[in-house]
Amino acid sequence: MLEIPRPPVLEHLTPHDLVTYFHCPHEMELMRTRDPARTPGPAGIPVTPADVVPLRHSPMFSPPLSKVEVYPGRIDIAPDDVLVYQDDGEDGLPMLFPPERIRLDARYREGARTLVDPELNFAGRPDLVIARADGALVPLEYKSTYMFVGYHEAHGRLFDTVQAIAECRLVHAAFGKRPPYALILYGDQAGDGEREGWVRIPYTEADEHWLRAALVQVRADRVRPPVPAERNCASCEANEAGRCRFAAARYDGPHHRAAFLASPRPALR
Repeated sequence: MLEIPRPPVLEHLTPHDLVTYFHCPHEMELMRTRDPARTPGPAGIPVTPADVVPLRHSPMFSPPLSKVEVYPGRIDIAPDDVLVYQDDGEDGLPMLFPPERIRLDARYREGARTLVDPELNFAGRPDLVIARADGALVPLEYKSTYMFVGYHEAHGRLFDTVQAIAECRLVHAAFGKRPPYALILYGDQAGDGEREGWVRIPYTEADEHWLRAALVQVRADRVRPPVPAERNCASCEANEAGRCRFAAARYDGPHHRAAFLASPRPALR
């Protein structure tokens, strides 16, 4: 009897993987080698070949942004909103709810706080999940940085949108209810809240289609090339640890800088 072939196991990914890939695919690969069980190649070895030609831009296409809403000031938490999930492994989260309005879902109270999407082999932890007064379940991600003027256009906070869309999908998979949007709170910790603000990211069918396509793109990429831009490299943990040979600040890869500057942006298919 012929055995029915099993579908291939999807590479496990997280929202953080998508964010780092959006910055630089090689950064994602270097971060994942810290956990050898999560690398597709030999344990602890990046799949990026030594003779790769660096890119000028990330190959990941941008998420939809047409209806992103930006609000300065304190976040709007309604009197009947309730906190149903909190990542206990995340330090420095703001206290947005009094004790009587904290009703954590029993499945995620202790230990197993990771939200899992078995269909997409995708998992992660939002900072908070809020049950809003209108019945909506909404993930909230907290950033200690300040609210930027112009938000996306001027400061490129697209990676926060990537994370927000990914966490909407995880909330949908874990709680069985599709969030209409996600919230990102910028607390301006260093400035005592003077430039605090928050952003509302819609989660539509178009956003979910983008997420699914992005996951396919990341998994299909078996090169994971570097994007050695100083802006990326300045905040890259792998570069700080001296693990990236392609970093913009000390470019010593097999290709000279002229080749990097001339490298075209890959065509999207």
